[in-house]
Amino acid sequence: MKVTLRLKFIFLITFLVTVVMFAVTYFFTIRGIDAQKTSVQRQMSRIAQNIATMQLLDRQEWDVYQNYITQLMQFNEDIVYIAIYDDRNTLRAHTLNQELIELGQTLLTRRAQADLVRQIDNGAIAQESEGDLITERVNIQVGDRVLGSVHVGFSIIEINQDLFEGIKLNITLAVIFLILFNGVAVLLSRRLTSPLERLSRAMRAVKQGKLDQKLEAKSRDEIAELAQTFNDMVEGLRERQIIDKLGHELSAAFQIDNLGLLVREHLKNAVEAANTRLFIRNREDKEVYNEITAAHMKITNYPKLTMPKQIEAYLFENSNGFLIKSAPNYVSKALQEEYVEENGLVIPLLVKEQILGILFLDLPSDKRSFTDKQINFAVTLSNQAAMALENAMLYEELREQERYKRELEIARDVQHKLLPRKMPEIAGFQIAACFQSAQEVGGDYFDFFHLDNDHIGIAIADVCGKGTAASFYMAQIKGMMLQLTSRKLMPIELLVELNKKLYQNLEKNAFITMLYGVLNVSQKKLTFARAGHPGILKLGLNGHHEFLIPSGIGLGLEKGRIFKKYLVQESLYIEEEETIIFYTDGIVEAFNASQEVLGEERFVEFVKAEVTNDVIKMKQGILKSLKQFMADFPQHDDIALIILRRDDKIITK
Repeated sequence: MKVTLRLKFIFLITFLVTVVMFAVTYFFTIRGIDAQKTSVQRQMSRIAQNIATMQLLDRQEWDVYQNYITQLMQFNEDIVYIAIYDDRNTLRAHTLNQELIELGQTLLTRRAQADLVRQIDNGAIAQESEGDLITERVNIQVGDRVLGSVHVGFSIIEINQDLFEGIKLNITLAVIFLILFNGVAVLLSRRLTSPLERLSRAMRAVKQGKLDQKLEAKSRDEIAELAQTFNDMVEGLRERQIIDKLGHELSAAFQIDNLGLLVREHLKNAVEAANTRLFIRNREDKEVYNEITAAHMKITNYPKLTMPKQIEAYLFENSNGFLIKSAPNYVSKALQEEYVEENGLVIPLLVKEQILGILFLDLPSDKRSFTDKQINFAVTLSNQAAMALENAMLYEELREQERYKRELEIARDVQHKLLPRKMPEIAGFQIAACFQSAQEVGGDYFDFFHLDNDHIGIAIADVCGKGTAASFYMAQIKGMMLQLTSRKLMPIELLVELNKKLYQNLEKNAFITMLYGVLNVSQKKLTFARAGHPGILKLGLNGHHEFLIPSGIGLGLEKGRIFKKYLVQESLYIEEEETIIFYTDGIVEAFNASQEVLGEERFVEFVKAEVTNDVIKMKQGILKSLKQFMADFPQHDDIALIILRRDDKIITK
């Protein structure tokens, strides 16, 4: 069960009222009755002592005792009985107040009274009456000699009745006070906890992502401060959400027109502006600013703005925004068209100490100014937008440069970043690789994938064709391979999935060949499959070699049924010092000025000539031999090469 703050408050009031009533009952009723009881007890004790000090017992003057206690009984209505015993504990004198005793008969003989006195004095009374009788006993003595004793029994029925009535009254008052104070507690708790309950509901709504919550402070106490703090927090979260949303959408837009629309819409909604206009600085004429968005306005062809250096200096000094009508006349005239009379907020867009553009936020007709908070928020969003606009403009420039001047250079840089920057360190293996494009960019591709601590994926591919188009397909393959290898698929499974993706993305006349293998490091086993790609060359230290070429057709040629049908996966165990060569057809199909093709046999000779060297020197030797074969004849196709050799002396961390 959830114990709310309101319920706790009511429980507290109930507890306090109960404690107070217990205290009142104890201090003003129980203690008072106890004091009264003590007073009566002292009085009876004095009576018993007075009787005991008469010292008539030694003279056997029983009648005097009897007369005295009989008269004494008449003046003390609370005395139930008085009994005087001699030293043999024989009852010598007694008196009994029959009005305080419930008897079956009204008159008792003297002897019957004596028996009844003995019974009462010995405690023979009803259990429910035990608390109504108190007995005081005092010895009668002369010097050290005890002559007898005086027993005085007195009734405290009235005192007990007063106690009962007092407690009953206090209980009644307690119930009344509990009802009264609980009613007050309910009202007070409702007044005190209602704002907290509203705050709790608002917090749960915020947790669910509803940031339109706002609490109204109806007082000037701490609860009002808490409500204001909550409102500030929600406003901050809303601003953060707007900033994140704007950043996400800006990052997904690259065209300046689309960015201008996003900036206008977000800024307008964020500060509740009537309209938003955006001017971007002309790259050629630095004093001219051209508008790129003018939505919800009757006039769509705004004149350009001209900003001399004097106005530019003012914009720099007021980069945190300013109202048009607060600016000097020469600034406001330059910023306002003749047909615009509204006041508005102007925010210079600065990037790297340069003015990129100017943002105008028109005031709504029912407002005289923006708040400082709105201005600061608008400046924050504007700074974010300025960076995105700058990036978009740079992107457009880069696209133009790529299209007209630097297309191949940029593509080459991208391609180099897609290839591994360094060789993986594999326990028990040496590995080396290289790539050489026939043009500035190419379509050959190789890569390594860390599948887990005991498995390494090795891929080599060749996109049909050369140049920029081939390099773009290579970039697509890189992304697809990263996604597929994360699923730790076996080679045949990976190639089937890759074919499905490429079949949907490649042009009809395009296809890709690939060989993909998974190296089990601990078992020294390579499992591989090829999709139309040249097989692998296996070479022993003794010179024995073998081409392993399992069945398979190129990627992207067929939707999947035939591709999967002809795809075969093989495995081989790599012996100590055995070398595995992955390569593209650009090596074996290389030719020289005499149109003589290198071929597989000459390629094997190049490999065998370098087999005693480590893999790095082996790679360099193969490339050197290939270059000597081609002489000065230009390379006509891309080249990719991977050399993997088992070397049990290789130990990695």
